[in-house]
Amino acid sequence: MGTLVVGLGDEVTRLRSVVTQRWRARGMRGYLLTMIMAALAVLAWMLDHTAAQSVVAACCGERVDAPIGAALLRLPGSLVAPAPMLPVWGSLVQVVVAFGLAEAAVGARRTLVVASFAHIVATLAGRYFVWYAPAAFGVLPPSWRSALDTGPSAATIGLAAYLAIVLGCGRLGALVALAVGAAFVARNDLAGREHLVAIAIGSACAAAQLLVYRLSARSASEDMSVLAANASEHSRNPA
Repeated sequence: MGTLVVGLGDEVTRLRSVVTQRWRARGMRGYLLTMIMAALAVLAWMLDHTAAQSVVAACCGERVDAPIGAALLRLPGSLVAPAPMLPVWGSLVQVVVAFGLAEAAVGARRTLVVASFAHIVATLAGRYFVWYAPAAFGVLPPSWRSALDTGPSAATIGLAAYLAIVLGCGRLGALVALAVGAAFVARNDLAGREHLVAIAIGSACAAAQLLVYRLSARSASEDMSVLAANASEHSRNPA
């Protein structure tokens, strides 16, 4: 247990160092994406409690029974739309922590790509679990076909899994996976299934990135070896 606690402390320190270095280098500009996403979440929540509620529903209200064309159009906005079972402060905490850490570690562009990919695939997977999945794959009852499927959870969980692998924070990643798994067992609902998919997508993105880095490093090493061999040959046989 002591080793686990020490390891968790080391990983938290590593994350804090990443955030601190980003802040010292760029200040608030280093977290522009995080601030935009948090502001959009607050704005969507505020509009959802006014006469503009129908506008939020039209552009961001992703529903499982919506036609696929409308669903695809609503997917981007559904990431910041109010979640049915999550208070706005919960969405804000998720966005600030996950997007903030990711933006500090890998930059805004890669953060947005991973978050969007996890959100899109998990949301579309939710439609599969409701409409098409066989019983062995966790089909949900027909009552879920009219469910509202919004919020940042899939994106932030995907980012958490991605960061745990890329930054070597396996213990924290395991805690996230255990929490998601426990929630799935306890509730066995649409969100639980989508969160498991998000973990898989975030992990796949991290694995792909590490594989690309490894192949690039191997190629660079081989190029250096060739250059060194050519230089050695040239020194033995000068023109």
